[in-house]
Amino acid sequence: MFLAGGQRVTVVAVPLASVREAWEASPRGTISEVLTQAEVAVSGMHHIFERRVSHLAGRIAAKFALVHALRARGYPLEARNIGITQRMAGPEEGRPVVQLPAGVPACDLSITHSHALAVAIVAERGRVGADLERVSPRSAALLDEAFTEAEQDWLSRCELLQGRTPDERWNLGWCIKEALVKCTGHGLRASLQQVTFSGWTEQGPIAAPLPWLTDAPGALARRITLHSDGAGSGAVTGLLALGRGYAFAALHHLDEGRAPEFVT
Repeated sequence: MFLAGGQRVTVVAVPLASVREAWEASPRGTISEVLTQAEVAVSGMHHIFERRVSHLAGRIAAKFALVHALRARGYPLEARNIGITQRMAGPEEGRPVVQLPAGVPACDLSITHSHALAVAIVAERGRVGADLERVSPRSAALLDEAFTEAEQDWLSRCELLQGRTPDERWNLGWCIKEALVKCTGHGLRASLQQVTFSGWTEQGPIAAPLPWLTDAPGALARRITLHSDGAGSGAVTGLLALGRGYAFAALHHLDEGRAPEFVT
């Protein structure tokens, strides 16, 4: 799909149930056709089984998104020809890093998961950040910690969210803040009030529903340009979605002075 400004991104969602079933059937079966032995081994750092399934689902969604994005650019790679590691230290600890064969142009990647779904987004330029949340109540104290007064005012009155429940509004706002700290390089260890926004301009609906997310009645999916006060140079565009009990935000920061991080 294309965001405002013409940036192409690829979004893939994977239900955790399908990964759980594949793992229980055979850890060396279908999953090993997508993930490398090292990637499967890294998932073992999660000692709770459901967390391991979430990790695997996120990596599988990422591989599918990367394969699709690279093939669209004329690089017909198989999933196991692509590696995914992560930053091990610093403010962006845990951020995925794409490993590509020599001569293949860089991609940026963000992975998120919540409840029963994992989602990955890939961009060929700039940086991406995504966050998925199961819609649930948020306490007033948490809202004050995450949002400025201006952000709370915008989320309460913006036209796009008229008719949506307060829980939908605040969870979508939370997704925006998480995606924003990811795509601007601040990392999830940063305070959510370190990077702020004052609103957004709608840029129209997406062309097709996102499977497992916006493919049900009553779903919302809009392309936006976010008005961010701390993103630095370059536009922040993205996708906001509500559907199937989830809130989702994917943001792209086109900072031409900063290339995506990858390893060959």
